[in-house]
Amino acid sequence: LLMVYRLSTSFGIRQTMWTALSIIGILAALKYKNLLPTLRRYKYVWLISGLLLTLLTFVIGTYPGGDGPGLWLNLGSVYIQPSEILKLLLIVYLSAYLADTLQARLRLAQLLTPTLILIAVAVLILIAQRDLGTATLFIILYTIVVYLASGKRRVLLISFIVLTLALIAGFLIFDVIQLRVEAWLNPWHDARDRSYQIIQSLIAVANGGILGRGLGLGSPGVIPVAHSDFIFPAILEEFGIASGIALVMILALFTVRGLTIALRAPNQFQRFLAAGLTAFIATQSILIMGG
Repeated sequence: LLMVYRLSTSFGIRQTMWTALSIIGILAALKYKNLLPTLRRYKYVWLISGLLLTLLTFVIGTYPGGDGPGLWLNLGSVYIQPSEILKLLLIVYLSAYLADTLQARLRLAQLLTPTLILIAVAVLILIAQRDLGTATLFIILYTIVVYLASGKRRVLLISFIVLTLALIAGFLIFDVIQLRVEAWLNPWHDARDRSYQIIQSLIAVANGGILGRGLGLGSPGVIPVAHSDFIFPAILEEFGIASGIALVMILALFTVRGLTIALRAPNQFQRFLAAGLTAFIATQSILIMGG
């Protein structure tokens, strides 16, 4: 929050409001004793609602900055990205479905067919939106939850093959993936244009050194979208690599705590849900920092 305020006061105020609403939501959820059974019982309703919300972006989707991909829904002065909600609903659905069907001792193919159809629909919608990062995250989350539930190593192998094939196909079809791969292999080739964001983030990390320049003493605003996708190099520039290591350690601690909660959960649904939500935070954090 401190860094978001530093980069953009308006975004800082908005993020503070979302944080406050989240805390209120947590407190309300703790009071509602039937929350988890309700989530489990209406798993198809939640997932289909999320898919329909995401489909709405094809009709009335917009971009907060004015010119960009229409992945958001404008609710007055509030923008909501349905794919973010869909990530959580996917975990709820998978946790409930696997908890309900694993007891039937079906073969893995029979068990996963309904989930594969729904996840394929979700991924195709995201690909049509060109929201390729979220589509990749969906496949990773699906793999993790199914692996944790089934314990089958072939799930990891099959998902790795699918992701590799998807990357190759995406590289051949989408110019944005070609750009990302080229920038990853040699960002200095086109430092002023196609790799500008990557180069500025690398310079920011180098400029921060071990302990950073100090709050307000760096130039993180030079990095495009520093308040969002590239918040990590902005933090490293002003607070140093030491702060980056501290952040990674906090996320690692969070992951361990989340998995501990999953192991101690009273039933399979809560076990899969806790593990899935933990994997979601960890995976998304790794993707953002890696980017």
